[in-house]
Amino acid sequence: MDAGVQKDIPAKSTWSINGVEMTGAQIDAKLKGYIATIQAADAAKQQAKAAVTARVNMTVEGRDFFQQLKKAVIASFGAQSPQLDDFGLAPAKAKTPKTTAQKAIAAAKAKLTRAARGTGGKKQKAAIDPNQGTPAVAIGPNAVPVAIGANVVNPGTPVASSSTAASSTTATSSSAPAPAGSGGPASGA
Repeated sequence: MDAGVQKDIPAKSTWSINGVEMTGAQIDAKLKGYIATIQAADAAKQQAKAAVTARVNMTVEGRDFFQQLKKAVIASFGAQSPQLDDFGLAPAKAKTPKTTAQKAIAAAKAKLTRAARGTGGKKQKAAIDPNQGTPAVAIGPNAVPVAIGANVVNPGTPVASSSTAASSTTATSSSAPAPAGSGGPASGA
């Protein structure tokens, strides 16, 4: 369109566009301004597209480099070093040891689960359904772990299988608290 305006509209002639009287030179200047804006936007769009493509291409390599650098910095300064903060890395938190009550509950749960599922060894453990649930255990009087009600079903288990699992394990878990209490948490699971 710009070539036609320059060639066929004389610079001093006037034209009415949108109710505004404009000379050929004014029309040409306005048109060139629009064209320059569109071209600048197109160029910026192409640059952005090229930058995104470059970023995508280097992402995997960049992540791998960052992970290796992080490992090297931690190996060099130590996992607890305050200098890690200079690199934007938080020092590793020390693991908090489990309390005696937590250990007792874990041992009782393991023992009750094993009794409820009837597992004896490695082969039996491999054959069990992981969606059967975990027994609910609490510390009772005299620090003896006791089972609480029915099993707690893992999230995502369908309703039909959870009711079946709860009814089948409730019958066996009624006899299960006695061995857990008599054997104690330190008897092994």
